[in-house]
Amino acid sequence: GNRMITPDAIGPQTADHVIATRHLVAQSPAIFADWRPVSALAPGVLGQTGVETGEVICGVLDRVRPAAVIAVDALAAGRLSRLLRTDTGITPGAGVGNARAALNEETLGVPVIAIGVPTVVDGATLAHEISSQLGQPDCEALDDLSQPVMITTRDIDREVADISRMIGYAVNMALHPHLSVADIDLYLS
Repeated sequence: GNRMITPDAIGPQTADHVIATRHLVAQSPAIFADWRPVSALAPGVLGQTGVETGEVICGVLDRVRPAAVIAVDALAAGRLSRLLRTDTGITPGAGVGNARAALNEETLGVPVIAIGVPTVVDGATLAHEISSQLGQPDCEALDDLSQPVMITTRDIDREVADISRMIGYAVNMALHPHLSVADIDLYLS
């Protein structure tokens, strides 16, 4: 995701809320015996880095060799009612007509848990849906939507911050069942 575009910042903001422990487990295994080795990575987007997200992840996988990958990304919804709801399957850029390599077990070579949150809906898709429901499939105003127009909620900043924190904390609690919310707050502060 792109940290600079709020509706696309779910992944990077979630990574901010995941406790990275791989280095601690490796350096002090006796102290961190009940912790899983976890790494957090927010690779950015091709337009910022010049490197495909999948390429960054594959490079890290070659070195780190994790048991699994948890991929978190913002998605483009097909319907307005799907905004800020959970979904599965991650192909970065697919929802905005710029599909990149999929992040799945086939492409990465390890199991992938995909967490996607639809944060935008394409304006043309929404307009077509509305006009079809009104029985006007050939609405002239739809011609004005030849360029992509993405629609999101008014309070997207708060929604993305809250959802990212919730996903990050859920990942921490799933990987480290001995942690409480208060423990996570302490480690992330």
